[in-house]
Amino acid sequence: MDNSIAVSIGLVPMDIDCLVTGKATFSLAAKLRVTQTDIEDFINGFPSKRITQRLGLRSISAAEELSRVCGNQGAIGIIMGLPFPR
Repeated sequence: MDNSIAVSIGLVPMDIDCLVTGKATFSLAAKLRVTQTDIEDFINGFPSKRITQRLGLRSISAAEELSRVCGNQGAIGIIMGLPFPR
């Protein structure tokens, strides 16, 4: 994995390596201010209220639809594209 991608969003390469396999690290979840389960469940089509709010969506059903339409890989891309608080 290209370290510059991870560094540019304030993560270490392992965080991204895990994410692309559908797993969330503690540090990634902490940066997004959600739980690891929140991230993994969103990737698998079952978003929580916390991840729905973090995505800026108004309802869990909207987050479910987003996850369904994008699929697992698209959901991973969405997580990587979220702004990470510094």
